[in-house]
Amino acid sequence: MNGIMKNPEIVPDKISNPINHKVIVGILGIGLGIFILLNLVSDDDVGILAFILSITFAGIVAVFSFVVSKQNEIGILAKSYFFLGLGFTSYVIAEVLYYSFELIFQIEPYPSIADIFFFALYPFVLGHLLLNIKYFSSGYTKLQKILIPGIPIIALAVYVLMSYGIADAELNFDFYYGLIFVAGAATTLTFTILGAQIFKEGVWGTVWLLLVFGLMISTSGDIWYYHLEIFGHYYDAHPVTVIWFIANSIIIYALYKHVKSI
Repeated sequence: MNGIMKNPEIVPDKISNPINHKVIVGILGIGLGIFILLNLVSDDDVGILAFILSITFAGIVAVFSFVVSKQNEIGILAKSYFFLGLGFTSYVIAEVLYYSFELIFQIEPYPSIADIFFFALYPFVLGHLLLNIKYFSSGYTKLQKILIPGIPIIALAVYVLMSYGIADAELNFDFYYGLIFVAGAATTLTFTILGAQIFKEGVWGTVWLLLVFGLMISTSGDIWYYHLEIFGHYYDAHPVTVIWFIANSIIIYALYKHVKSI
């Protein structure tokens, strides 16, 4: 067993439950099908369809996260997956609030209380990642110490430069509001990258790497979304919507492999 493990009895020495690449191809195929469907339905229906798919995928992630947490029972792993479950539960609540304001009550959903729950996803996912990184890693390399502040700084710099690229740009509420979310998403993205570097050599190998890869895709999609919002280019049938669905599907598959392997 790896010497950096603190509680070796909690986690198996190896996972003998390999990734089925046909499932990954199937996930990509489903993503393509959803993208086509979103662009075929009417403008009146696409928002409802995107909402249903969003809460379905995120809800399944939350359920599987809580199952993995329960299977670990105690310790850091139980806490880390509980955090992950809370993060995606928060996201589901945010989506329900957002679309309720927009579709049912016909009021502007941004900004609103839904944003609190959207943002809560980041600290919960960060908690999940940091607990696992602490559990399986003895420390950060010099390169990783550079990446931790470097990636968020670059993401924020791009956001600011793109904002100033808009005609008659001004530092208004929307600018600073978006800046907070970009910072949260970029920081989370940084630790998914670090997690991928650490977990690829860990005892759970490719299964854990798959989970982190899904989180990485999701947070990358978030950053893309916030930059799209600068120019008002986001819409429900945009490719980034499907990116989120694909990311959550990958996370679901990784969590399923975790459940089968414990």
